[in-house]
Amino acid sequence: MSAIRQVQLATKTVALGLMAVAASAGCSSADPVIEPGTHSVSVTFTGVKSETGMIWASLCTEEEHAKLGEEPCTSYGRVDAVDGAILEFPAVESGIYAISAFHDDNDNGALDFDTRGIPFEPTGNSGNARGFFGPPSFDQMKFVLTGPGSDAPHRISIELTGG
Repeated sequence: MSAIRQVQLATKTVALGLMAVAASAGCSSADPVIEPGTHSVSVTFTGVKSETGMIWASLCTEEEHAKLGEEPCTSYGRVDAVDGAILEFPAVESGIYAISAFHDDNDNGALDFDTRGIPFEPTGNSGNARGFFGPPSFDQMKFVLTGPGSDAPHRISIELTGG
């Protein structure tokens, strides 16, 4: 994970539940057996309506996700905002993760909110999970990486909506 560009995100950015596909990964409420390994995670972003600014995404463990708003996740990055943009997370250890993202349309390095706490900019999560009166839970967004990694990355698609 150390190869991933580390960027300090604003507190509000992280509070969204930044940064996966629970349904396609077959996650259940029971804890899966995690076999050691290193994986590559490739995230494709769809629904990008503007090519201004950057798309920011964060890959979090459940423990990191629980601390959002206090400190950022260990692994995050950004890519130019274009529909179909791909962000790679190389060398991810086996475990249970969730990804959250937002399109920083005004390129200020933070997710902007209105006075009611609703994001002004498009957001998205692994599994395309959506929250109700707040960000989705970790369980709604989680996916599992287990066993020996392969040459092929674990592929995730996140649709950015709202804003």
